[in-house]
Amino acid sequence: MAAEDRDEKTQKVYRTPSAGLWTATGLVMVYLVLAVAVSILKESGHLLNNQSFECGHSEESRLTQETFLVSLWTGMAVPICFMLLMNIWIKGTFYAPLSLFAIFVVFVAMTVSFAKTWEKENQDIEEFKDRYLELIPLTDVPGINQSHVNDKNCTMLSNVYRWQAEFECCGLEGYQDWGLLIPDSCLCEGEDKSTGCVGAGNSLVYEKPCLPTVLSLVEKRSSTLWTVMITWITIVGVPASMFVFLMARCCCWVCCEDCYYKLGLWIFKLSGGVEMIPVVFIRKDNDKPPEDGNGNEEERESCSNGVVVDVEDGTGEEGADVSLEKNAVTMIPMSELRRLQEELEPPPVQHWVQCLCIISKKPRSFYTVMIEEGSPLLPADAVLADANKPSTCFWVDGPHFFSLEDIVWLKENGKRSSLPL
Repeated sequence: MAAEDRDEKTQKVYRTPSAGLWTATGLVMVYLVLAVAVSILKESGHLLNNQSFECGHSEESRLTQETFLVSLWTGMAVPICFMLLMNIWIKGTFYAPLSLFAIFVVFVAMTVSFAKTWEKENQDIEEFKDRYLELIPLTDVPGINQSHVNDKNCTMLSNVYRWQAEFECCGLEGYQDWGLLIPDSCLCEGEDKSTGCVGAGNSLVYEKPCLPTVLSLVEKRSSTLWTVMITWITIVGVPASMFVFLMARCCCWVCCEDCYYKLGLWIFKLSGGVEMIPVVFIRKDNDKPPEDGNGNEEERESCSNGVVVDVEDGTGEEGADVSLEKNAVTMIPMSELRRLQEELEPPPVQHWVQCLCIISKKPRSFYTVMIEEGSPLLPADAVLADANKPSTCFWVDGPHFFSLEDIVWLKENGKRSSLPL
């Protein structure tokens, strides 16, 4: 018994496993593993490049920004994954729309943080470029030579000397930046023009400028990080775009569907279509006792949902007219409603109901008709409801939904009461 109770509680709390739930769980787990893997690569130093091209200049600011970006994305991914798993498996949660909304929020946060970090790094590169272009024209200062990148007492000109020797280049935009006094770090000793050297006076110097080369390396040092982050944000962007599509479709439905429906209805009427009126037919002789037949008694009983059910005694089987959970609203032509108004006593009663829409519309009318079963005025396809047994009662008109139950069967003190006969 204890095991059965646990199983019953589990079924009440958790959803029944299905292929769709397992697929969603697998996708969430893969995303969680990737987020943790990126965090591990960041901590191990394989994701961030701390290479510096300036002596005496720390890359701590750039590395701090990139570390914060990875940490922020990982920090959002882990709780979101656990929340998605809970929404997927626990009942009573709208896991599909809620999951898409959560992913959309994460995607927006990722996009904003990515854009800010990208913009800051591009700004730093532009400042780096402008800072060195201000040195032109370059002047060879005796006693200043290339310095090691870790030398904190070096100058910007020392960096230029080091770049020229390391990358076999000369000047920032060309060897002409030095004028007539070209430093030794620009000389192509023992080389000819076929190796990228050019004559300058009586010497061969490197033709390639240094600044474009260094800028290219500066931009590429974070290429691995940006590739990973762009891939990451693309993965998140797929379900986020689904959420945007659903929201756009919902807005379009709210704003445009009514117009499309009215246009279609206008075309329908112009083409000779008949206007249909919603009517609820209610049995007038509900309290009439059943009559006995010749050995085959037929009783009229009503189901829990209020729709009349035929049950034949002696056979134990339901009749052919059984209709469970059937909508009590019948759509009839306007001409037939007028006939009921003229010939039926009491005549149909008009009611008004408000649309259950996001944007409220004008109330629409419908009718209730008290009529005897078997009456020649009762349409053949009409659903005859029981006055004392409230049933499902609604109709849909294009994008508009109308629920009539609270009007047809009035509420009093939290209980429903039937219409007076």
